[in-house]
Amino acid sequence: MLQKKRMISLIAASALVAACGGGDGTTTASGTSTADTNPTPAPTTPPVTTAPAPTPAPAGSGTGTPGATPATPAPTPAPAPAPAADQRFNGYMQLVSNQILYLRTNRILYLPVTLSTFEGPTGIVDIASGSPVANYPNLAAEAAASGCTIAIDGTCAIQPPAVAPAAPIAAFGIRIGTHVLPNVAGQAVGSQTVVSRIAFDLTERTGSAGVAAGAVPEIMRFVIDNVEMTTGADGRVTGVRMRDGAQIHVYGRNAAGVEVRESIPAPAGTVSLKPLTEVPDGYGDTSSTILFMDLETGFSRAGTALAALQSIAGHFDMHVTLSAVEKIERPAAVAAPGFPAVPLKDLIGRPITVNAQAPVTGGGISGSAWIRMYPM
Repeated sequence: MLQKKRMISLIAASALVAACGGGDGTTTASGTSTADTNPTPAPTTPPVTTAPAPTPAPAGSGTGTPGATPATPAPTPAPAPAPAADQRFNGYMQLVSNQILYLRTNRILYLPVTLSTFEGPTGIVDIASGSPVANYPNLAAEAAASGCTIAIDGTCAIQPPAVAPAAPIAAFGIRIGTHVLPNVAGQAVGSQTVVSRIAFDLTERTGSAGVAAGAVPEIMRFVIDNVEMTTGADGRVTGVRMRDGAQIHVYGRNAAGVEVRESIPAPAGTVSLKPLTEVPDGYGDTSSTILFMDLETGFSRAGTALAALQSIAGHFDMHVTLSAVEKIERPAAVAAPGFPAVPLKDLIGRPITVNAQAPVTGGGISGSAWIRMYPM
């Protein structure tokens, strides 16, 4: 399959970084800062009345054998399995500063860019894919030489958390407000816990530079299940974690037409919240956070099951859908120098179906991404 790909010389990716409420326009050597702006309860099952089991006769009494041991009681039933998706919050999430996040190919920092860039004709570029190694030598020195500093750029020199060559994107995030917001005045959004799913659909564009004669567009779709999210009494999102037994369900097709259908364990840390202090030019913002998908961690237990998908490359239509909320609202923003106005928009994700899983529906975003390639 690799013969159908030709790598284009690397283009320096210039990405727009926005802070909540705007930035000061400063530019570092490593990145550019710019302004841009209850669960439904399960149905109740009527109780079933059964006759009580007979009480064993005392040893040595009645007609039984004298001194006989009473019958062993039936074992206690095992706890019910963790609920399958999907539960949904009362209320909705809000996209902050029109921003999403990814890890750059050079792994020097997490780069915020505008959703408008993701939705644009080129999409996002310079995206790190899953790493075939657990450590890159001299990465810290390269980050320092590029001008990356913790005070301005947050985390610098991001080593792979695990070997995960089948991860199409190393990491991806959505900048959200810290609170779930009510759909209508007075709606209770506090003290909720939902178990939901997050789905990705990556389908190569027919006109992608990576699609050679005789090849078919590549596909990689996956669903991360058993993602637990909780809110505090005031609606603040207080926790995001993977429940025990969580899995990633994968469907893929490479350029030769080879299809893969697998389910792999989803380790702790696959989905979490990342503070703005780890992102460039957060400017001390405490009103937003990053809903963060660490796909290298997520795909780290795939072994060779996804080997046929390890080298997919090209320009992909990309959809991300969260079943935890009905929508993600992007607030309107006025025009700023060099940036067009952004209209209010309810972000509804595309329904995504993987293998025998039920479709994942809910809030989400759509755009495009260059994977292991650069635009011509």
